[in-house]
Amino acid sequence: RCGHSVIAAASASSSSDTTTNNLNMSPGNSAQIFRYNHTSNSVCSTPMIWGLLPNNGSEKSPHLLPSDDSFTPSPHYIMFNARSETIDTKKSFHSLLRDGQSCIFAVDGYYEWTKSSSPIDKRKQPYFVKSSSPDTPLLLAGLWTQVKTGRRNNNQEETISTFTILTKEAHPKLAWLHPRQPCILNDSCVAREWLQNPSKALVDKILSLSNEQQQQQSNIKNEGTDPWECYPVTKKMNDAKYHGNDCTIQVKSKGRKLDSYFATSPSPGKRKKMEVKEDYYSKSTSQQDFEGKNAAT
Repeated sequence: RCGHSVIAAASASSSSDTTTNNLNMSPGNSAQIFRYNHTSNSVCSTPMIWGLLPNNGSEKSPHLLPSDDSFTPSPHYIMFNARSETIDTKKSFHSLLRDGQSCIFAVDGYYEWTKSSSPIDKRKQPYFVKSSSPDTPLLLAGLWTQVKTGRRNNNQEETISTFTILTKEAHPKLAWLHPRQPCILNDSCVAREWLQNPSKALVDKILSLSNEQQQQQSNIKNEGTDPWECYPVTKKMNDAKYHGNDCTIQVKSKGRKLDSYFATSPSPGKRKKMEVKEDYYSKSTSQQDFEGKNAAT
């Protein structure tokens, strides 16, 4: 799939609606997004498609909706992330920030991938990242827009609403997984400010607060202070169309030991015995337990 992309998990909602309860959310899928309605002075929830489409479609080349038979998510993979550090220098993002089109995507967690440590199973190993606090969603900062599809529906111009997720340098605890991560709003006041009055100065403030929190956490030796849990999940997640109930369930991977990378190639008989297996279990383990086994989604 998207190598270093951030793939959201189930949106924090108890609804059975597929736009709010998707265990394998990827670009091209619809989700409920929070934005600020300046007319009613309230926060509202609106269905949007992940993967920004900044320009209007045309009659010859219209934007397609997920309900269209010929819909493909490919166009939405181009701008599903936005680097927070350069958000004010990119034309497509700068105008949205200037016009106050900020949003928040509330998720249970997100996925990242690492290279497989198995000599047999070369599929990438997916990991699930979530808050270490029970039942606490991750609030991902984003930008949204609404453009014309290029078609008419009931004699009115059809529109499509899309969004992108801001990213930042990864927290030191997650850097082994990938150098980037979503821009997570940990403070409710800052989250509301992001919805009401977004600006580059606020983005810088968010990044600064994140750095301060990282420094505070690094000064605390207690293992229980980690803000996130991160663990391997089933490799079925390598299929973007997979939506099984086990998407976010932790698995135990039995990979190669470190010294095996420096040993001679095993015989065909021994190689079969090294096949990686996944054993499902419900008992949670700490990040330290599996970081040692997976020295490197």
